[in-house]
Parts: sequence; structure tokens; C-alpha cells
Amino acid sequence: MIPISTMPWIALLDDDEDDFTFWQYGVETWAKPVVLKWFLSAESFLAEASRASSKPTAIVLDGIVPDDDQESWLTTFLGHMCCQNIPIFILAGQFSQAHQERFLALGATGYLLKPSSTDELQAVILQVIDKQ
Repeated sequence: MIPISTMPWIALLDDDEDDFTFWQYGVETWAKPVVLKWFLSAESFLAEASRASSKPTAIVLDGIVPDDDQESWLTTFLGHMCCQNIPIFILAGQFSQAHQERFLALGATGYLLKPSSTDELQAVILQVIDKQ
């Protein structure tokens, strides 16, 4: 068995505990041996990722910064040493072509719709895992 400290991990930056629980179920079901780590703020993620013995294999951003500040945070993540060459996904409650184009142009790996069923969750988890 792989020690948890050296297991590959995905960072979920989300302010909703229910979302984390749902995602945790999905990762445990369709993405073993990957671990999901939950962060309530960008600052807490950057602090943890800077200290961690391994980088995350993917980052999923949802609901941790105001809408008008998402672009600057995405730029911060893309430029931070702990996030180099790591897929960064923007998770959104609604599809917006303009937002998708803007985030992808800035360097996000993908723009994902927030899953609301287990089938949608499986598809999103597999899409994130596929980009690692």
C-alpha cells in the first residue's frame, strides 16, 4: 500500500463541504489511488502545496474567490512554483462561452460544469484524471 503522504493528489478549492463530500466519493470510486485534498481558500492551498512533498496532479477551482477575481487567481496559480505543468480546471455552475474562452486563453486546462448527478460526477472525474 502506498503511504498517504506520497500518494498522488488532486486539490479541490471549494467553499462548500457538500461539494467536497460528493467529489470525495467520486475520486474514491473512479480515481484510486488518487487522494482528494480540500481547501477553503487559495491561500491555504498555496501554503500546503508549497510545503508538500509532492505536487498535486490536478487543481479544480470552484467558489473560493469572487467572480471578478477569478482571472487574477488563475494567473497566480499558473505562475506559482507548486502549480507548474499541472492541469488547472475551472468548475462552474453554469456554462458561459465567454468565461470558458477567457479562462482557456489565460491557460486553464479545462472549463467544467459542476456535476449534479453521479453520472456527471464520473464524467468530470475521468476528464480530470485523463489530463494528469
